[in-house]
Amino acid sequence: MNPELPIKDIYFQCMRCNACCSGQPGFVWLSKRDLMALSEYFDLSIQRFALTFCRIVDLGIVTTLSLKEKQNNDCIFLENDGCSVYPVRPVQCRTYPFWETILENEQSWIEEGKQCPGIGRGSLISSDRILDAFFERRQNAPLSIDEIAALAALRNNWDI
Repeated sequence: MNPELPIKDIYFQCMRCNACCSGQPGFVWLSKRDLMALSEYFDLSIQRFALTFCRIVDLGIVTTLSLKEKQNNDCIFLENDGCSVYPVRPVQCRTYPFWETILENEQSWIEEGKQCPGIGRGSLISSDRILDAFFERRQNAPLSIDEIAALAALRNNWDI
């Protein structure tokens, strides 16, 4: 997204269809805040949480963690009644669909609307709220494997 362009208010309402959490392969990257909150939520060490619920993804430049998926490509935390970790869901999930790549231009917003029935519906979302989502994602960037190992060591959580 070009930061020089003004961000407009847009219409969006989550329809609780879970389309963003299911049906196709993808990645849910974890920030430091996400990893700590999720491991605490399950009362697991960071290492045990990562071994149980995450997969290692080598992007060439960096190696990081993403949440695992079920056989049908649903998020590992998607249940019949929705997200089983909703109170501590990752920042990537909390800020959807207010991602810079989705709001890069009107066409990308329209394209995302083909997958998400809440786009273009519901309440008018203010540009301030959208900017808050951008900043939250930037402040909670995905961790590399090295950063995760250092975090776990600092918290003395390497015990399985």
